[in-house]
Amino acid sequence: MQVQRLEHSKLAIIGNVDSGKSTLVGVLTKGILDDGRGGARERVFNYKHEKENGRTSSVAQEIMGFDENLKQVLPERFNQNKNKYWSLVVEKSKKIVTFLDLCGHEKYLKTTIFGLVAMIPDYSLIIVGANMGVSKMTREHLGVSLFLKIPFAIVLTKIDIAPQNVYNETIENIKALIRSPAIKRTAVVFDEKSGMDEIDKWAALMHGNNVVPIFQVSSVTGNGLPQLTRFISRVPNRDEINKAYQTLNDPFQFDIQENFNVPGVGVVVSGIVRSGKAGLNQHTLLGPDKGKTFKPVTIKSIHINRVAVESAQVGEFACFALKPSKAGDKLDRADFRKGMILIDPAVKPEPVIEFEANIHVLHHPTTMSHGYQAVMHCGVIRQAVEMKKIFQHEVLRTGDVDTVRLRFLYAAEYLKTEQILVIREGRTKIFGYISKLITDKQLEDEKKVQVIPNQQQQQQQQQQIQQV
Repeated sequence: MQVQRLEHSKLAIIGNVDSGKSTLVGVLTKGILDDGRGGARERVFNYKHEKENGRTSSVAQEIMGFDENLKQVLPERFNQNKNKYWSLVVEKSKKIVTFLDLCGHEKYLKTTIFGLVAMIPDYSLIIVGANMGVSKMTREHLGVSLFLKIPFAIVLTKIDIAPQNVYNETIENIKALIRSPAIKRTAVVFDEKSGMDEIDKWAALMHGNNVVPIFQVSSVTGNGLPQLTRFISRVPNRDEINKAYQTLNDPFQFDIQENFNVPGVGVVVSGIVRSGKAGLNQHTLLGPDKGKTFKPVTIKSIHINRVAVESAQVGEFACFALKPSKAGDKLDRADFRKGMILIDPAVKPEPVIEFEANIHVLHHPTTMSHGYQAVMHCGVIRQAVEMKKIFQHEVLRTGDVDTVRLRFLYAAEYLKTEQILVIREGRTKIFGYISKLITDKQLEDEKKVQVIPNQQQQQQQQQQIQQV
């Protein structure tokens, strides 16, 4: 069992389709160069169809390990079995950097938004193909990173095949974008001649969210990779200043991202610890299900980075094997739905179906009014919501800021005030945060208040009829 806690940070890899994201992750984490025909990315993909068409359609996770001198740890030989490969890396490392390889294609934008909202990365690496330039999806991903307040760096890939004029134009466009009024940050360009001390200095300043380092690399020739690796090893963890997390002393909460049925083990859930810590044989509540209830379960085993450990704490990705706390209860994958959590029973969680949010409409092609429906992302929750009330405007257009009342269309969810939300539908993008939760009791009181005027109206009408 692992006793000491490893220092860790999480990097989201985003950018346009075909910019070389999965290839770069494969090259960095496996310590190999690409063959120019997709050899490196095949070691990163999760599914067969991704290998066949070369496009990421799910969230792939890979790790880089660094020793006490922050030199990269690589096993003596590559092992395709992730469990063995990861355990070899973790065994010799003092710091682990987790890469979240997200999708670039517009078709999979919802998966990318889920990765950025639910997995709470410390930083984003925005990958730009030097031969392709800054595309619409690059700006889209950059905008989401900006709103979620995730500091980002830019990596120019394919510098070995980019024509010089296109390459120069791409760098100038990126610098202009970073200087623009919407971003207003300082661009710092690094190349293969950049000194390591200079990189260390700027990496330490990353959590301040004022600088944007620009790296230039080739996954085939290896140019610029030592500088990028050095930067990745030096960026500090942001858990303590990240408002998406609570502290180690707060009650335990774990956001479930995926669930599995492992032969011989049973139900296993993976996700991120948002608050407090969990230990072996700890009793927690699993929910809310469609009936708004929570089921008592016990944590039987914990894995972090595919290695068995005794506890998991705030900010860490973890897998828990669960079993029902009550004798005779059953737990299987049919009991799970998207948006479920594990939470300390002392919290006495109350799911809500309606809530109020302060929102900013970044883009919408027409107008939105009462009854508008779209999908909302908030932590691991992704569910369609309906706009029940707009407080200041009659209709909402691009650029409007307002408070709205929203209602989940299918099931109640466990929410907290100040949580960030993203609402999307096609190219519509709305960002905001939850300002007020409306309990079932408040909803009942509102219905009673509405019923009384209706009864008075009916009585008046009957009186008028009798007089006639």
